Order: sequence, then C-alpha cells, then structure tokens
Amino acid sequence: MQCSNRELVEFFISYKLSQKNHPTSLLRPTNGGQRTERDLAQSLPAYNGIEALKSALLDSGEQFGFLFTQSFRDVASHLSITPDTAQQCFESVMEELFRDGINWGRIIGLFVFGSAMCLDCIDSNMSELVPNIADWMTAYLDDHISLWIQRNGGWDRFTEIFGKGMSTRSSGESLKRWLFVGVALVTGLLVGMLMTD
Repeated sequence: MQCSNRELVEFFISYKLSQKNHPTSLLRPTNGGQRTERDLAQSLPAYNGIEALKSALLDSGEQFGFLFTQSFRDVASHLSITPDTAQQCFESVMEELFRDGINWGRIIGLFVFGSAMCLDCIDSNMSELVPNIADWMTAYLDDHISLWIQRNGGWDRFTEIFGKGMSTRSSGESLKRWLFVGVALVTGLLVGMLMTD
C-alpha cells in the first residue's frame, strides 16, 4: 500500500481540528491549498488498504492521545511558541522524541504532538502556523522516519499491528506498550525542555 506522509499528516490534523470544531481549511496555505508535484506523485487514490491505515492511525492516535494529549499540549504551551520560534520548537521536540531511536509509538507521538501544537497555535491566535506545522511534520517523516518505516514493514505492518484486526489480547498488550512508551516520551520531553530553560 502506498500513501504519502503528507496525506497521512493532513488526514490526522484534519481529524483533530474537526474534533475541536476548527475548520480543516486552516491546513491550506494561502496558495489555495494546491498540492506540490511531490505530494501529487506520492499520493494514490484511496482504497481499502489506505482506509485501514487511516483507521489504524486514528485508533492508535486516540489511544495514545487519551493518555498523553494533555501532556503534549502542556509541552507545546510551555515552549512559548511564537511565529518566529515555532519551527525551532517543533524541531527540538522531535530531536528529543526520537533521541533514543525510532519505533511506532514515537511515530504516533509525532502525529499527536504535531496536532496538539496545531491546536495550541489556533488557541493562541496563530492559526497561520497550522500549514507550516503540517509541512514540518511531513518533512520530518520524509527525511528522518520513512526509511525506518520501509525497513520495518511499511505502513502495512503498522496497520497489521494497530488496525482493527488486533485480537483483544494484543489490544491489552498494546495499551501496556503505549503506557510505557508514552510515559518515557513525556518524561524525556519534559526533562529535555527543563534542561534547555
């Protein structure tokens, strides 16, 4: 299954914006939301595999977010984000998030943090940063994470692990894994931020 990272980022952020009754049009830059040639080349029409991936992404993001969204929003608000510092803040959090390596939980953390940062920017009257954050998320996935995803079975493997087809037992194990990964991530992010202050 092929799906561009941009498509997944926009899908996830759009979902999070709509949950808070924010217009998804905030994702579209002032150029009318035209996609780049790279985005168009990487994006394929949706079919069941892509829909299953999106469903798994939302489900795992919800599970992760249920446990840690407030912590990520606290991190985002603690960073004192301004239009001038937003990209540096995002990159610092990504460095800390992936400092000890890449795994599926941390990749979900990228989506959850990025969407939390978008919501924090909207709440702080900086909605113009939303498309930028989507760009940074996509670039980080493309430049730092894509190779790992390919080497670890691609998004197909993610869908197998976190999709609706998981057994109840796997779901319980998954929750424990999220708890462990999430606590480590949030602790690492908070410690990292406090050390930079």
